[in-house]
Amino acid sequence: MSRKFFVITKTPLRISFFGGGTDFEDFFRIYGGKVIGTTINKYLYVTIKNHDPLFNEKFRVNYSETERVNHINKIRNNIIRECLKLTKTKPPIYVSVVSDIPGHTGLGSSSSLAVGLLNALYAAKGISKKPRELAELACKIEIDKLKQPIGKQDQYLSAFGGFGILHFLKSGKVKIKRFKNKKIINQIFSNSIIVWMKQYRKAQSVLRNQKKNIRNNIEKLQKLNQISNSALSLFRNKNFNIKDFSNLLDKNWIIKKKLSKKISSQNNDKFYDLCKKNGVLGGKILGAGGGGFFLFTIDKSKKNKFFNFIKKFYYIKCLPSNKGTEVIYKKIF
Repeated sequence: MSRKFFVITKTPLRISFFGGGTDFEDFFRIYGGKVIGTTINKYLYVTIKNHDPLFNEKFRVNYSETERVNHINKIRNNIIRECLKLTKTKPPIYVSVVSDIPGHTGLGSSSSLAVGLLNALYAAKGISKKPRELAELACKIEIDKLKQPIGKQDQYLSAFGGFGILHFLKSGKVKIKRFKNKKIINQIFSNSIIVWMKQYRKAQSVLRNQKKNIRNNIEKLQKLNQISNSALSLFRNKNFNIKDFSNLLDKNWIIKKKLSKKISSQNNDKFYDLCKKNGVLGGKILGAGGGGFFLFTIDKSKKNKFFNFIKKFYYIKCLPSNKGTEVIYKKIF
């Protein structure tokens, strides 16, 4: 890029309720898949700008680490490197990534980074990409180029934003439908909390094992699809009840953790059981599993009991975010 630019994007993180695992192409290309999830009011911010030649480095990349290199192939952060390559971005360039929540915690930050950085790089070129384009380009980088053993829910949720019902068709196409019933969404969020398990994890090892076992888990994955369909039936019910929703979360989690031995552990299972004895109605580990955040729905009549039990843990009361990735500042000169 010969012209000067300064761009900042804001991309939401996400939580998923049902259907995780059915968004792997190895499964949905044969059986179809369905995921129900939402973006939340926690965000990842990407800043890009021209880097002054006085720094004597062509690329400076800041995230949890700082990289100063003169050749694009020397960039260790593979998502940032491949986004720069895909968009044919020329140095010198400065890239900074700041997130409300650390990575490797199950909130989809890797895909939010891919979507948010692509959005910024194209904006710097004066190009406005649609959410679907950004989601597919992020999938191209993470799945096709980097061979990450992941599905497609995170890219689409972070690109589109909102409470989404994602249909993964046998044709390979992804259809996303926004669920807009504010009464039900507010009921879910007012009764939900995410609790930090004090354990970071690398999703790839968990997902690689899960992907490897897809052929042996067809029946379980089909049951997860059925649970997603049951959740949709709940959403259509005028008498939506958080307890029914929580029961489905519980059933989903029992099946989901059987997809791979790495998804949960004895300590996580013990913690979940203790939480259920102290006011939790249902829940699941967010993301790939193995650690990170637990999502819980709470019995309001036992709210004080639960918060007294959980007080030693870090927890967050989330709110829904209705917007996907967006450019919040752009100056081209």
